[in-house]
Amino acid sequence: YPEAVFVVYTGDVNVSGQQILEGAFRRFNIRLIHPVQFVFLRKRYLVEDSLYPHFTLLGQSLGSVFLGWEALMQCVPDVYIDSMGYAFTLPLFKYIGGCQVGSYVHYPTISTDMLSIVKNQNVGLNNAAFITRNPFLSKVKLIYYYLFAFIYGLVGSCSDVVMVNSSWTLNHILSLWKVGNCTNIVYPPCDVQTFLDIPLHEKKTTPGHLLVSVGQFRPEKNHPLQIRAFAKLLNKKMVESSPSLKLVLIGGCRNKDDELRVNQLRRLSEDLGVQEYVEFKINIPFDELKNYLSEATIGLHTMWNEHFGI
Repeated sequence: YPEAVFVVYTGDVNVSGQQILEGAFRRFNIRLIHPVQFVFLRKRYLVEDSLYPHFTLLGQSLGSVFLGWEALMQCVPDVYIDSMGYAFTLPLFKYIGGCQVGSYVHYPTISTDMLSIVKNQNVGLNNAAFITRNPFLSKVKLIYYYLFAFIYGLVGSCSDVVMVNSSWTLNHILSLWKVGNCTNIVYPPCDVQTFLDIPLHEKKTTPGHLLVSVGQFRPEKNHPLQIRAFAKLLNKKMVESSPSLKLVLIGGCRNKDDELRVNQLRRLSEDLGVQEYVEFKINIPFDELKNYLSEATIGLHTMWNEHFGI
Protein backbone atom coordinates (compact mmCIF):
# COMPACT_ATOMS: atom_id res chain seq x y z
CA TYR A 1 0.00 0.00 0.00
CA PRO A 2 2.42 2.71 -1.22
CA GLU A 3 -0.17 5.49 -0.76
CA ALA A 4 -0.85 4.66 2.91
CA VAL A 5 0.14 7.18 5.59
CA PHE A 6 1.49 5.62 8.78
CA VAL A 7 0.95 7.49 12.04
CA VAL A 8 2.31 6.47 15.45
CA TYR A 9 0.77 7.83 18.65
CA THR A 10 3.47 8.23 21.30
CA GLY A 11 3.79 9.65 24.79
CA ASP A 12 7.53 10.27 24.36
CA VAL A 13 7.13 14.05 24.18
CA ASN A 14 10.75 14.85 25.06
CA VAL A 15 12.22 13.39 21.87
CA SER A 16 11.75 13.95 18.16
CA GLY A 17 10.36 11.47 15.65
CA GLN A 18 13.82 11.08 14.13
CA GLN A 19 15.29 10.22 17.55
CA ILE A 20 12.62 7.52 18.00
CA LEU A 21 13.53 6.01 14.63
CA GLU A 22 17.24 6.12 15.44
CA GLY A 23 16.52 4.42 18.78
CA ALA A 24 14.65 1.63 16.99
CA PHE A 25 17.65 1.07 14.75
CA ARG A 26 20.19 1.23 17.59
CA ARG A 27 18.28 -1.08 19.94
CA PHE A 28 16.70 -3.55 17.49
CA ASN A 29 18.65 -3.13 14.26
CA ILE A 30 15.44 -2.28 12.39
CA ARG A 31 15.44 0.49 9.76
CA LEU A 32 12.01 1.47 8.40
CA ILE A 33 11.79 1.66 4.63
CA HIS A 34 8.66 3.89 4.61
CA PRO A 35 8.34 7.22 6.45
CA VAL A 36 6.09 7.44 9.51
CA GLN A 37 4.51 10.43 11.23
CA PHE A 38 4.37 10.82 15.02
CA VAL A 39 1.50 12.27 17.05
CA PHE A 40 2.72 13.25 20.51
CA LEU A 41 0.35 12.71 23.45
CA ARG A 42 0.68 14.56 26.77
CA LYS A 43 -1.65 12.46 28.94
CA ARG A 44 0.46 9.31 29.11
CA TYR A 45 0.74 9.76 32.89
CA LEU A 46 -2.86 8.51 33.04
CA VAL A 47 -1.70 4.97 32.18
CA GLU A 48 1.28 4.85 34.56
CA ASP A 49 0.81 2.14 37.20
CA SER A 50 2.28 4.42 39.91
CA LEU A 51 -0.85 6.61 39.64
CA TYR A 52 -3.06 3.75 40.84
CA PRO A 53 -1.66 2.03 43.96
CA HIS A 54 -4.98 0.16 44.29
CA PHE A 55 -7.26 -1.21 41.51
CA THR A 56 -4.33 -0.71 39.15
CA LEU A 57 -5.80 -2.70 36.23
CA LEU A 58 -9.05 -0.73 36.30
CA GLY A 59 -7.30 2.62 36.81
CA GLN A 60 -4.90 2.13 33.92
CA SER A 61 -7.67 0.87 31.65
CA LEU A 62 -9.91 3.87 32.34
CA GLY A 63 -6.88 6.16 32.01
CA SER A 64 -6.18 4.67 28.59
CA VAL A 65 -9.65 5.78 27.43
CA PHE A 66 -8.79 9.43 28.21
CA LEU A 67 -5.41 8.99 26.52
CA GLY A 68 -7.20 7.44 23.52
CA TRP A 69 -9.57 10.41 23.38
CA GLU A 70 -6.58 12.78 23.22
CA ALA A 71 -5.18 10.68 20.34
CA LEU A 72 -8.51 10.66 18.51
CA MET A 73 -8.83 14.46 18.82
CA GLN A 74 -5.44 14.90 17.12
CA CYS A 75 -5.79 12.34 14.34
CA VAL A 76 -8.71 10.13 13.27
CA PRO A 77 -7.23 7.19 11.33
CA ASP A 78 -8.95 4.86 8.89
CA VAL A 79 -7.36 1.88 10.65
CA TYR A 80 -6.38 1.91 14.34
CA ILE A 81 -4.06 -0.75 15.74
CA ASP A 82 -3.46 -1.01 19.49
CA SER A 83 -0.04 -2.52 20.14
CA MET A 84 0.35 -1.32 23.76
CA GLY A 85 -2.33 -3.42 25.45
CA TYR A 86 -4.88 -0.59 25.78
CA ALA A 87 -7.86 -2.72 24.79
CA PHE A 88 -10.31 -0.24 26.35
CA THR A 89 -9.47 2.23 23.54
CA LEU A 90 -10.81 -0.16 20.89
CA PRO A 91 -14.55 0.66 21.31
CA LEU A 92 -13.65 4.38 21.40
CA PHE A 93 -11.92 4.30 18.01
CA LYS A 94 -14.43 1.87 16.50
CA TYR A 95 -17.77 3.37 17.57
CA ILE A 96 -16.86 7.05 18.01
CA GLY A 97 -13.94 7.38 15.57
CA GLY A 98 -15.58 5.11 12.99
CA CYS A 99 -12.27 3.27 12.44
CA GLN A 100 -11.47 -0.30 11.55
CA VAL A 101 -9.65 -1.56 14.66
CA GLY A 102 -7.00 -4.20 15.21
CA SER A 103 -4.99 -5.39 18.20
CA TYR A 104 -1.48 -6.70 18.52
CA VAL A 105 -1.38 -8.32 21.96
CA HIS A 106 1.98 -8.95 23.63
CA TYR A 107 0.53 -9.94 27.00
CA PRO A 108 -3.10 -10.07 28.16
CA THR A 109 -4.02 -7.34 30.67
CA ILE A 110 -5.55 -10.06 32.82
CA SER A 111 -4.99 -13.80 32.41
CA THR A 112 -6.48 -17.01 33.70
CA ASP A 113 -3.21 -17.52 35.61
CA MET A 114 -3.82 -14.28 37.55
CA LEU A 115 -7.31 -15.50 38.41
CA SER A 116 -5.96 -18.83 39.68
CA ILE A 117 -3.35 -17.09 41.88
CA VAL A 118 -6.09 -15.10 43.64
CA LYS A 119 -8.45 -18.09 43.74
CA ASN A 120 -5.81 -20.28 45.41
CA GLN A 121 -4.73 -17.42 47.73
CA ASN A 122 -1.13 -17.48 46.52
CA VAL A 123 1.21 -14.52 46.92
CA GLY A 124 2.27 -13.04 43.57
CA LEU A 125 3.20 -9.83 41.75
CA ASN A 126 -0.49 -9.02 41.43
CA ASN A 127 -1.56 -10.42 44.80
CA ALA A 128 -0.20 -8.93 48.03
CA ALA A 129 0.39 -11.08 51.11
CA PHE A 130 -2.19 -9.21 53.24
CA ILE A 131 -4.89 -10.19 50.70
CA THR A 132 -3.89 -13.86 50.65
CA ARG A 133 -4.12 -13.98 54.45
CA ASN A 134 -7.68 -12.63 54.46
CA PRO A 135 -10.37 -14.91 52.97
CA PHE A 136 -12.84 -12.01 52.62
CA LEU A 137 -10.39 -9.75 50.76
CA SER A 138 -9.41 -12.68 48.54
CA LYS A 139 -13.08 -13.24 47.67
CA VAL A 140 -13.61 -9.53 46.91
CA LYS A 141 -10.50 -9.41 44.71
CA LEU A 142 -11.57 -12.55 42.87
CA ILE A 143 -14.96 -10.98 42.08
CA TYR A 144 -13.17 -7.80 40.92
CA TYR A 145 -10.87 -9.84 38.67
CA TYR A 146 -13.75 -11.85 37.18
CA LEU A 147 -15.71 -8.65 36.44
CA PHE A 148 -12.63 -7.03 34.93
CA ALA A 149 -11.92 -10.13 32.81
CA PHE A 150 -15.53 -10.05 31.54
CA ILE A 151 -15.28 -6.35 30.52
CA TYR A 152 -11.80 -6.94 29.06
CA GLY A 153 -13.30 -9.70 26.94
CA LEU A 154 -16.07 -7.37 25.70
CA VAL A 155 -13.76 -4.52 24.66
CA GLY A 156 -11.24 -6.91 23.11
CA SER A 157 -13.93 -8.58 21.04
CA CYS A 158 -14.51 -5.23 19.27
CA SER A 159 -11.37 -5.93 17.22
CA ASP A 160 -11.81 -6.58 13.53
CA VAL A 161 -8.40 -8.30 13.51
CA VAL A 162 -6.47 -9.69 16.48
CA MET A 163 -2.77 -10.54 16.33
CA VAL A 164 -0.82 -12.12 19.20
CA ASN A 165 2.92 -12.63 19.63
CA SER A 166 3.00 -16.26 20.79
CA SER A 167 1.00 -19.44 21.28
CA TRP A 168 0.94 -18.71 25.05
CA THR A 169 -0.77 -15.34 24.47
CA LEU A 170 -3.03 -16.92 21.82
CA ASN A 171 -4.52 -19.39 24.30
CA HIS A 172 -5.28 -16.65 26.83
CA ILE A 173 -6.80 -14.27 24.27
CA LEU A 174 -8.94 -17.05 22.75
CA SER A 175 -10.24 -17.81 26.25
CA LEU A 176 -10.94 -14.16 27.15
CA TRP A 177 -11.93 -12.43 23.90
CA LYS A 178 -13.53 -15.41 22.15
CA VAL A 179 -12.94 -14.12 18.60
CA GLY A 180 -10.96 -17.06 17.24
CA ASN A 181 -12.19 -16.43 13.69
CA CYS A 182 -10.06 -13.26 13.42
CA THR A 183 -7.17 -14.12 15.77
CA ASN A 184 -3.72 -15.05 14.45
CA ILE A 185 -0.16 -15.45 15.75
CA VAL A 186 2.27 -12.90 14.30
CA TYR A 187 5.73 -13.39 15.74
CA PRO A 188 7.69 -10.16 16.45
CA PRO A 189 10.29 -9.10 13.86
CA CYS A 190 13.45 -10.28 15.57
CA ASP A 191 16.64 -9.94 13.56
CA VAL A 192 18.03 -13.42 14.19
CA GLN A 193 20.38 -13.38 11.20
CA THR A 194 22.93 -11.24 13.05
CA PHE A 195 23.07 -13.90 15.78
CA LEU A 196 23.36 -16.73 13.28
CA ASP A 197 26.42 -14.95 11.86
CA ILE A 198 28.29 -15.44 15.16
CA PRO A 199 30.67 -18.44 14.84
CA LEU A 200 29.80 -21.17 17.33
CA HIS A 201 33.45 -21.92 18.09
CA GLU A 202 34.87 -18.40 18.10
CA LYS A 203 37.65 -17.95 20.62
CA LYS A 204 36.45 -15.96 23.63
CA THR A 205 38.21 -12.66 24.33
CA THR A 206 37.23 -12.56 28.02
CA PRO A 207 38.54 -15.05 30.58
CA GLY A 208 36.18 -17.10 32.73
CA HIS A 209 32.46 -17.40 32.18
CA LEU A 210 29.74 -14.81 31.56
CA LEU A 211 26.17 -15.46 32.70
CA VAL A 212 24.00 -13.12 30.63
CA SER A 213 20.41 -12.10 31.31
CA VAL A 214 18.43 -10.04 28.75
CA GLY A 215 15.12 -8.43 29.70
CA GLN A 216 13.51 -5.13 30.64
CA PHE A 217 13.90 -4.15 34.28
CA ARG A 218 10.29 -4.91 35.19
CA PRO A 219 9.01 -6.71 38.33
CA GLU A 220 7.79 -9.79 36.47
CA LYS A 221 11.26 -10.50 35.04
CA ASN A 222 12.34 -11.42 38.61
CA HIS A 223 15.92 -10.14 38.46
CA PRO A 224 16.34 -10.47 42.26
CA LEU A 225 16.07 -14.25 41.89
CA GLN A 226 18.92 -14.19 39.36
CA ILE A 227 21.20 -12.28 41.74
CA ARG A 228 20.33 -14.55 44.70
CA ALA A 229 20.93 -17.69 42.62
CA PHE A 230 24.23 -16.26 41.37
CA ALA A 231 25.32 -15.43 44.93
CA LYS A 232 24.53 -19.01 45.94
CA LEU A 233 26.61 -20.29 43.03
CA LEU A 234 29.55 -18.06 44.00
CA ASN A 235 29.40 -19.27 47.61
CA LYS A 236 29.67 -22.86 46.39
CA LYS A 237 32.46 -22.05 43.95
CA MET A 238 34.55 -20.18 46.52
CA VAL A 239 35.58 -23.46 48.10
CA GLU A 240 36.75 -24.79 44.75
CA SER A 241 39.36 -23.48 42.33
CA SER A 242 37.30 -22.43 39.32
CA PRO A 243 37.36 -19.89 36.46
CA SER A 244 36.02 -16.42 37.26
CA LEU A 245 32.27 -15.94 36.94
CA LYS A 246 30.36 -12.76 36.10
CA LEU A 247 26.63 -12.04 35.89
CA VAL A 248 25.68 -9.41 33.30
CA LEU A 249 22.14 -8.03 33.51
CA ILE A 250 21.19 -6.39 30.21
CA GLY A 251 17.91 -4.55 29.89
CA GLY A 252 15.93 -1.45 29.09
CA CYS A 253 14.74 1.18 31.54
CA ARG A 254 11.48 2.80 30.48
CA ASN A 255 11.01 5.28 33.32
CA LYS A 256 11.99 6.31 36.84
CA ASP A 257 10.33 3.24 38.35
CA ASP A 258 12.61 0.99 36.29
CA GLU A 259 15.66 3.06 37.31
CA LEU A 260 14.63 2.69 40.97
CA ARG A 261 14.37 -1.07 40.41
CA VAL A 262 17.93 -1.16 39.05
CA ASN A 263 19.18 0.73 42.11
CA GLN A 264 17.43 -1.79 44.36
CA LEU A 265 19.11 -4.63 42.43
CA ARG A 266 22.49 -2.95 42.88
CA ARG A 267 21.85 -2.74 46.63
CA LEU A 268 20.81 -6.40 46.71
CA SER A 269 24.07 -7.44 45.05
CA GLU A 270 25.97 -5.32 47.62
CA ASP A 271 24.02 -6.88 50.51
CA LEU A 272 24.90 -10.34 49.20
CA GLY A 273 28.54 -9.30 48.70
CA VAL A 274 28.60 -10.06 44.97
CA GLN A 275 28.67 -6.51 43.55
CA GLU A 276 32.15 -7.08 42.07
CA TYR A 277 30.78 -9.92 39.96
CA VAL A 278 27.50 -8.31 38.80
CA GLU A 279 27.32 -5.80 35.93
CA PHE A 280 24.32 -3.78 34.81
CA LYS A 281 24.08 -2.79 31.14
CA ILE A 282 21.13 -0.46 30.56
CA ASN A 283 19.71 0.58 27.17
CA ILE A 284 22.80 -0.61 25.35
CA PRO A 285 23.11 -0.57 21.53
CA PHE A 286 22.26 -3.70 19.57
CA ASP A 287 25.90 -4.36 18.59
CA GLU A 288 26.97 -4.36 22.24
CA LEU A 289 24.14 -6.75 23.11
CA LYS A 290 25.27 -9.05 20.31
CA ASN A 291 28.86 -9.00 21.64
CA TYR A 292 27.75 -10.00 25.14
CA LEU A 293 25.65 -12.87 23.79
CA SER A 294 28.55 -14.09 21.66
CA GLU A 295 30.80 -14.14 24.76
CA ALA A 296 28.27 -15.72 27.12
CA THR A 297 28.56 -19.26 28.45
CA ILE A 298 25.08 -19.25 30.00
CA GLY A 299 21.83 -17.40 29.25
CA LEU A 300 19.64 -16.81 32.30
CA HIS A 301 15.89 -16.07 32.35
CA THR A 302 13.59 -16.15 35.38
CA MET A 303 10.17 -14.82 34.37
CA TRP A 304 7.24 -17.07 35.20
CA ASN A 305 4.87 -17.38 32.22
CA GLU A 306 7.16 -15.63 29.75
CA HIS A 307 5.05 -14.99 26.65
CA PHE A 308 7.72 -14.42 24.00
CA GLY A 309 10.93 -12.83 25.27
CA ILE A 310 12.75 -16.08 26.04
